[in-house]
Amino acid sequence: MTLSRTLLRVAEAAINESKERVSLKTKSWRVLHEEYNIGLVQGYDLKLTAQDRARLEELIRLEMGLKLQETAIADLSAMNREEALAHTYDEKLAGKKVKAQRLAFKVLAGQRLHINQQQYNLPGYCHIDMSLDQLHSIEHSCIIIVENYRCFDQLQKIKLNLPSEYKNPLVIYRGDNVYSEQALRQLLKATGLPVIAMFDIDLQSLLMAYSFPYVLGLMCVSLPELDDLLHKGNAELYTKQLPGCKQVLDSSEEPVIKSLWTLLRKHQKVWVQEHDLGANYELSLMS
Repeated sequence: MTLSRTLLRVAEAAINESKERVSLKTKSWRVLHEEYNIGLVQGYDLKLTAQDRARLEELIRLEMGLKLQETAIADLSAMNREEALAHTYDEKLAGKKVKAQRLAFKVLAGQRLHINQQQYNLPGYCHIDMSLDQLHSIEHSCIIIVENYRCFDQLQKIKLNLPSEYKNPLVIYRGDNVYSEQALRQLLKATGLPVIAMFDIDLQSLLMAYSFPYVLGLMCVSLPELDDLLHKGNAELYTKQLPGCKQVLDSSEEPVIKSLWTLLRKHQKVWVQEHDLGANYELSLMS
């Protein structure tokens, strides 16, 4: 059987700490005893001898190809899958996510991608998936962060009215369980480029947008238009987000947040970004 990461850590601790007694209430030790006959049952405990610990170490070497005297389980946590294979048969023991430090980015329709001193034409409804450490330079006037993947993917369906100095942006997906928001934040700090947020107009998103470095403002419909649109907004999401956001929003001195918060509070509704797809209105920069 394949030894799980949890089971390996339990066994490693017993070996390194020369444990002579462990609890059978721990599932991992029950498995090791029942499947591999490790240890001697004494009540609710398992007695381990030096021979048991040596057998554990040999078992891990034979089953997993892992020599604990040379490579600790914690060492694997810092490795990519191909790096881990130099130490173990099981590449999934590697700690780094397959898409760790990767970003998804694109440009506006009809524009060329300018990165690493090169230019690229991208097909419509297409983006680049690249590791942060391979993105050495960005030759764009600013960065637009798009919160929701559907809107990032279908960006050509959203009407944008950008200031002349920001009409050639690099558009980056904010991130999720696959793409790392932390990697995005690292990039923003490293480049120092102006940042524009394209987010839901809701309580959490207002606060999130202004947590990014170098953010200029938000892409949004005009305030009179939003005032009218919010009659069809999402009241349930407003109620859900209110307890965790109200105090911070009430105390914010950021003009954009204050203006938008006033409208959201008035209607007690929010406006999700997917409404912008194919809409007859356009988004402009509120800065």
